[in-house]
Amino acid sequence: MKANSFVLALTLASLPVFGGTSAPVVADETAIATSENPPWFVRTALYGWAQGLDGDIAVRGRSVPVDVGFDDILENLDIAAMGAIEIGRGRWSLMADLNYAKIGSSKDAGGASLDVENKQFLGNFSLIFEAVATDRTHLDLYAGARVNWIDLQLDIDGGGPFGAEFHRSHEKAWVDPVVGAHFQADLSGAFFFRSVGDIGGFGIASDITWQAMAGIGWRASENGSLLAGYRAIGTDYTDGGFTYDVVAHGPILGFEYKF
Repeated sequence: MKANSFVLALTLASLPVFGGTSAPVVADETAIATSENPPWFVRTALYGWAQGLDGDIAVRGRSVPVDVGFDDILENLDIAAMGAIEIGRGRWSLMADLNYAKIGSSKDAGGASLDVENKQFLGNFSLIFEAVATDRTHLDLYAGARVNWIDLQLDIDGGGPFGAEFHRSHEKAWVDPVVGAHFQADLSGAFFFRSVGDIGGFGIASDITWQAMAGIGWRASENGSLLAGYRAIGTDYTDGGFTYDVVAHGPILGFEYKF
């Protein structure tokens, strides 16, 4: 990996590796009761996303390209935590999808010493409405907010290929509105197809943010399901000298349990 790509990989890694949006994990397929007093339900989810990064980031006007795989990010990961919870009743539910990661690394690159520490939180909060529910297909519509917080410290000693020593810290937070849909259709036996897509930002914070996911799921039990698929999230955000224009993409594996 080029030295510039290494720096960018570390500064961005925590968002996409464990980033989540609108819980791209499987939903329980039991039809919701249509009585006047439907029961409450709770779904919890754990998932992992083995993705790579493509794009650009700039801190105080200094831009660095990124083109890095999941293995480069994973070896520098210090702490990561992720999960989602959905609480609902009838055709309506609320969901919180929370992710936190901390990355720290030191590296020699072309005569320069690089020390990077990056902490990042990504939270997705959605109001979900079950628009269509049949014996074999489900369509949910949702709207909400995607919250990003980044705390970055970057030190370059010796200059090397970077041209000069560099010691900067940067903290940034922003919130994007998002709208989207979940679609799920039964296949044969206990298998099903699921897709998720959303779009947001609209120039309010990010110029645009989007998500696309598709996968095949398997109902392991009455209350538990597994999903394997492919997921991509793009974010194009600029504020002053800070730019985050990155697409994260890769395979995803999730498990959900309904109480």
